[in-house]
Amino acid sequence: MNNSLLGLTVAALATTSLIGCTKTEEGATWGAGIGALAGQAIGGDTGGTLIGAGIGAIVGGAIGNDQQQQQQRQRQEQQADGSTIHRTTINETLNPDGTITRTGTTTTTSSQSNSGYTGLED
Repeated sequence: MNNSLLGLTVAALATTSLIGCTKTEEGATWGAGIGALAGQAIGGDTGGTLIGAGIGAIVGGAIGNDQQQQQQRQRQEQQADGSTIHRTTINETLNPDGTITRTGTTTTTSSQSNSGYTGLED
């Protein structure tokens, strides 16, 4: 019972300590933890634990860094691609004398892509 409670407490503290970390730092932390457990299981001594933690931190950090770069590329693509379209609304009114009066707005479109801003078009 005490070991389970201790394990849950350590896991909760480890998880909350990652709040505010970058993906690289999170990956390195998780990799070190998993690597240390694997190193202990395989080697059964302190040396195996330390080697496993080191290798896990490197691999986990590399994976986290890749994820962080993918997120940055996606944010840049989302910011770079966009368009604004204002629709044209035309109202036609038949006057008592038989003439038609047209009132409304014009369409203005602006768009932006990775190659640059295209400006306003009518």
